Amino acid sequence: MQAIYILLLALFLSMLLIPPLKRIAGPLRLTDLPSPRKVHHRALPRTGGIAIAAGTVIPVMVFVPLDQEVSAFLAAAAILFLFGLLDDRFNLDYRLKLLGQVIAALVVVVEGGVSIQELPFLDVWSLPAAISIPLTLLFLVGITNAVNLSDGLDGLAGGISVLGLGCLAAFAYQNGDRAAFSIAIAMIGATFGFLRYNSNPAQIFMGDSGSQFLGFGTGVLAIRITQSPDSALGVLVPLLILGIPILDTLSVMVKRVAAGRSPFSADRLHLHHRLLSLGLTQSQAVTLVYLAQLVAVALAYVMRYSADAAVLSVYLVFCAIVLLGLHALGTRQAAALGRDPRLRSPSHTRLLMLIETHSKRVLTSSHRALSALVSVVLVIGAFLSADVSLDVAEMAFGLLVLSLLTTFVTPIAGATIERVVLYATCVMVVSLATPHAEALVGTNVLTAVFAAVALLTGVWLRTTDTDFRANSLDMLILIVAVSVPLLSEALAQNIGFLVLESVVLFYAVEVILAKDHHRWGLLRTGTLIALGILAMKGFKAL
Repeated sequence: MQAIYILLLALFLSMLLIPPLKRIAGPLRLTDLPSPRKVHHRALPRTGGIAIAAGTVIPVMVFVPLDQEVSAFLAAAAILFLFGLLDDRFNLDYRLKLLGQVIAALVVVVEGGVSIQELPFLDVWSLPAAISIPLTLLFLVGITNAVNLSDGLDGLAGGISVLGLGCLAAFAYQNGDRAAFSIAIAMIGATFGFLRYNSNPAQIFMGDSGSQFLGFGTGVLAIRITQSPDSALGVLVPLLILGIPILDTLSVMVKRVAAGRSPFSADRLHLHHRLLSLGLTQSQAVTLVYLAQLVAVALAYVMRYSADAAVLSVYLVFCAIVLLGLHALGTRQAAALGRDPRLRSPSHTRLLMLIETHSKRVLTSSHRALSALVSVVLVIGAFLSADVSLDVAEMAFGLLVLSLLTTFVTPIAGATIERVVLYATCVMVVSLATPHAEALVGTNVLTAVFAAVALLTGVWLRTTDTDFRANSLDMLILIVAVSVPLLSEALAQNIGFLVLESVVLFYAVEVILAKDHHRWGLLRTGTLIALGILAMKGFKAL
């Protein structure tokens, strides 16, 4: 349960901090202005990195023992974050940015003991410091900048980081490295909270403070997890975990050098810029990059124990396929971007108009049925929940009080808090009730219930003009939800089905809230009842 607490606290803090950070960005001059190289057309706050950093650091300090390695990581991350924030405000010279990255890397190497001790293709362990330290500094600075450079579209750098961190979290779990697992989970939660406001159209950017924080943290975890003496992971596995950022950075630098320019000069040669030039929308481009990064991460998981030569070969093939695919998109731009002609046919249009005209009553009933079904799932799930511990009861009671207090805050803050409460309740009920429900009614019945929730949600999204719209973040959530059950280790066996159930409920909650604005609607009432049941069960067990 501790991992869930870390995830929820990171998510909650990040989502809670974004609204005030958006407001103070202007007075602090932390805004990102439009330019020919950028895709946004108005000034946007770039204070999201503060939410990501705070959402990560606070849960780690609360739940993770602060040994020397963790303390060094937090200190290094704070240094890098400060330099990034100064860059967001004053547009620092690249040499000052590099200085901050090197100082942060030195802290984790010297104080935290994080270093590269093994090289690919060499049967040598424990490299001398004269080789190990420069290599580690080069890797950390390179990964930090690779993720930083990928921050060019709404939701891109955050989504890529989430996928890489998810793979690292799975590896840390398998290795029994609880500290690394907790840090990865905290970074994932904080980034997800930020992405809800950063997905296209973005309301806020993470800035250099956020992108460097994510890149540096991912790099440190990659070294710690793969270079541990107890780890059987391949030395080159991080190449796949960070497949897209590394490929993008190297390919751009090669093109600049070939053109006789500095490898650090500014242009629009990055992968995401090239996808936009083909006519794709931001969401389409980001989704394609997500899918490519997912393939790289899946390959990293499959090849985690493979020989260095095999991992390198697979990565080179992956890079070749990505680049060739991009070239193919360019040569077939019109076909790739064309709409299906069937969608423009008169018969199809008439059918849609017929459905829209005659199905309002059915749709209204389906929304009520969805609200009732989700409420019943939460309440019955709370009744079926077994082994409700005191900390779960305290959390349920806290969420119950928090939900009641939304009446006394601003509508924007109330909506944010309400979603955190609903999401947390869904996760708690699913986690506690699923094992007992499966034993009581069987997996098939449970699957049918959630399939019904998913069907009603999908019907409503497809046929109505609801305020809720799927974006690149939603695609990322679906990718993660589908990917987790495919893993075969204990982590996936424990949470795979739970993740799918939670995601189905999350989307149902969003659809219900988009239409139901009543203070005491079915969903809100069911949530309060479920929280009350969990609280009473936990306190009664004392």
